[in-house]
Amino acid sequence: MKQETRYIALSDESGTGGELIILQTNAPAKRLKALEKESCEIYTNGDYEDVPIWPSVLEDEGYECSIIDSHQHVTPYDTSKEWQQEEYPEIKEFYYIDTIEE
Repeated sequence: MKQETRYIALSDESGTGGELIILQTNAPAKRLKALEKESCEIYTNGDYEDVPIWPSVLEDEGYECSIIDSHQHVTPYDTSKEWQQEEYPEIKEFYYIDTIEE
């Protein structure tokens, strides 16, 4: 079941570029959590180049998904968290690509 289109935030570990990406999508949260888990497992296995490109995967599944904006996690001026809170305060969904701790 597709939801209304909304903004979500996708954060990757510094090893994958270290940025916060703002996406606009209508994919259900359950699907996004599954994609997050899959992405983390691949990243943890060291297959960095095989981490799914979220917009491509979701669009192939029939959902809308586009990159709206992005920001490096740390700059000389601010952090991605400060930037997100200022620019996109309406975002309530956050997903992370990171190493899974054993």
